[in-house]
Amino acid sequence: MKVTKASGEQEIYNRQKLCNSLKAAGAPKDLVDRVCRMVEKEITPGMTTQEISERTRAYLLKESPMHAARYSLRRGIMELGPSGFLFEQYVAALLKEYGYSTKTNQIMKGESGVFHEIDVFASTKDTHYIIEAKYHNSRGIKSDVTVVMYLYARLLDIEEYKREKEKEKHTAWLFTNTKFTRSAIQYGAYKNIRMTGWKYPKKESLEKLIEGKSLYPVTVLPSVNRYATERFAERKLYFAKDLVSLNPQQFKKLFGINQKIAQNIRKEAILLCGQN
Repeated sequence: MKVTKASGEQEIYNRQKLCNSLKAAGAPKDLVDRVCRMVEKEITPGMTTQEISERTRAYLLKESPMHAARYSLRRGIMELGPSGFLFEQYVAALLKEYGYSTKTNQIMKGESGVFHEIDVFASTKDTHYIIEAKYHNSRGIKSDVTVVMYLYARLLDIEEYKREKEKEKHTAWLFTNTKFTRSAIQYGAYKNIRMTGWKYPKKESLEKLIEGKSLYPVTVLPSVNRYATERFAERKLYFAKDLVSLNPQQFKKLFGINQKIAQNIRKEAILLCGQN
C-alpha cells in the first residue's frame, strides 16, 4: 500500500517508520505497539503522511499527553507562523539558551550602500552571526540553493563594509523549520555557511537543539491555541518550560486565559518538561 508524502510523492507505507517516530518521542514499547496498531487500522491507499501523523497524535493524546507533545514537535514548529515572525523570535530565544547574545530585526549596512534586514543577529566572544530564519508553511517545501546564495551575497556585502570597523569575524547562518535540498547543503558547505534545519546537520539539527535542553515551543502543548501562543510571545515566553512556574491566576491576569485551560496548559508543560 502506498501513502502520499508532504512533497506529493508516493511511497510504500512503512510500519517501522511510524513506530520509530513514536520511539523517538520517548514512548515505551507497549504504547508504541498499541498506537501503531490503532493507526494502521485506519490507513487507506493514498492517505497523506500528515493525516497519518494527525491520527497518531490523536491516539497519543488519549494515551499519554506528554508523549503526544514530544511527538508533535515538528507540527509545533510549523505553528510558529504563518508569517515567520514567531519563528525568528523562537530561534533567537533558542540560541540565547545556548549561550549566544541575540537581537532580532536588525538593520545592517553593506558596502553597496544597501541596508539589509537581519532576522537574527547572534554573537559570541569573537564571532558575529548573520542569521536568516527561513520559515515555510508546509513540510514539503525545502530551503533550496537560492536561499543559501542570497544569504551568502548579503554576508559579503555586510562583511566588506564592516571589515575596517569591527575585529569580529562575520558568519552566515541559515535556520529553517523544514529540510534543505541537496544542492543547498552542497553550496552551504562550499561557502562555509552554517545551516540548521530539520534532520540537518545530524548531531545539531533543529530538533536536536530543541531536545538537548528541552526547549519545546509552547505550540506543542495540546491546550495551547493560537491566541495563547501570541499572548505568550508578547511576554517573550516561547518555551513550554517557561509556563511551569506560572499559576492559574497569573495565566488569567497576564494572558486572559481562563483557569481550567490554564491548569491544563501548566499540567501539560510539567509532564513534558519533567518539572513540578
